Amino acid sequence: MSPELAAERGLEHAGWATIITARTAIEARVLVTSRVPPLTVGGRTLHQVGLPFHWGPNGLVPGDAANELASLSLDPNVHIQEVKAMACDIRPGRRPRGPALRRLVREYVERAGITDQTGTEAPHER
Repeated sequence: MSPELAAERGLEHAGWATIITARTAIEARVLVTSRVPPLTVGGRTLHQVGLPFHWGPNGLVPGDAANELASLSLDPNVHIQEVKAMACDIRPGRRPRGPALRRLVREYVERAGITDQTGTEAPHER
């Protein structure tokens, strides 16, 4: 992530962060770098959070999997998860477990305005 996003959210290089989507939350170590600059789209500053995909609970260094943040949508040709970009929230610290995790995700869904009618799509401006 960019130094700007790290400063805005109180995240420290090599510290823990919790990344939250409408599906769940995962935890990851923070890498602050100027190689991921903020974007300006329609006059708004948008930050990017990069996560390695195909990481998970197995192997020498296990951890949460970025794929857990998105719903399962497989490419019809090769059956690889096709969702590689999504909106999220990020905050310092490790993710909660159990009921606290479900409460955190529910709070994110409410703040983001996600309903059964909108799904995870942004409402169109009228």
